[in-house]
Amino acid sequence: MAITPFENSDYEILISDLIFDIYYSELSISSRLVLLRKMTELITRRFLNLGMGEKMELGDITSPEKNPKYKTTERLNNVDKLLRKDFESTVNKLREIGNKYSHTQNHKISNLEEWIEAENLIWDLFSYLFVQYFLKYNLSLKSDKNVLSMFSQLPTDIRFRTLQKLFEIKGYDNIQLIDKYLLAMVKSKGWEEAYFWLISHRKEIQSMSYPSENEIIEYIDDFDEDELSLPLRKFQNVFGLLSSVLRNPKVKSVSGGIYDTFEEAVKYFYEENLETYLSATREQIEFRELLYFCFIGRTPTN
Repeated sequence: MAITPFENSDYEILISDLIFDIYYSELSISSRLVLLRKMTELITRRFLNLGMGEKMELGDITSPEKNPKYKTTERLNNVDKLLRKDFESTVNKLREIGNKYSHTQNHKISNLEEWIEAENLIWDLFSYLFVQYFLKYNLSLKSDKNVLSMFSQLPTDIRFRTLQKLFEIKGYDNIQLIDKYLLAMVKSKGWEEAYFWLISHRKEIQSMSYPSENEIIEYIDDFDEDELSLPLRKFQNVFGLLSSVLRNPKVKSVSGGIYDTFEEAVKYFYEENLETYLSATREQIEFRELLYFCFIGRTPTN
């Protein structure tokens, strides 16, 4: 039987209400943690592409014994093994935190440390949406430039977590992945940490294969000259190229990033016309839907 896909429009009001209550209301931390559990369910539905009417409980994901007849199990079986392990672990931790304050046998008051932990886990879940996307549509020199441009609309740390997990899964796969990972590190952790990482992994990066002439031509043809982020023709090895990119004064100047939260990022998100930039292909449309999902209900900071 076909599985109903997830549609943002089916859950937009619910997500908007949850975002308001969790982040913009005066609710206690305990109440917010309970609502974060519900938000976990919605992000999980989006991740597994389980739409309205499809049965899904967090316990179906976190239980060691999966029911092979469940659609949740069917979807989970299609997730990359390394990503699935982290996904299930993150969902389980959020489920346990939410359950702790949902039941009356626990009368303890939550604390700020627990809230910070839960919020950190929620950000991991958001990043997994994009890890899964870039595993389906490989992040490489051939990646859609509109997708990569719109990816930058996300908060800096979401991008960093996404690229860090992709690197853990794929390793020294290609120049584009390592380049984007380093640039995200500059914005999330600072230029010094990114450059230290590059130097520390010099041996592995030097052993990476360099793009062929045909690959370089294909990459260049997709950009105007002033848009090129990787001057492939000027180098013969990956380490030299990436070292040059990091030492660029423009890269150093963005150390620390422009926006750290969804509330800071949403102002820039609203300025973009997603229908214009992300409607030509299935690859673009799927990314547009993920991006839109992440910003539902978010209110810009003043």
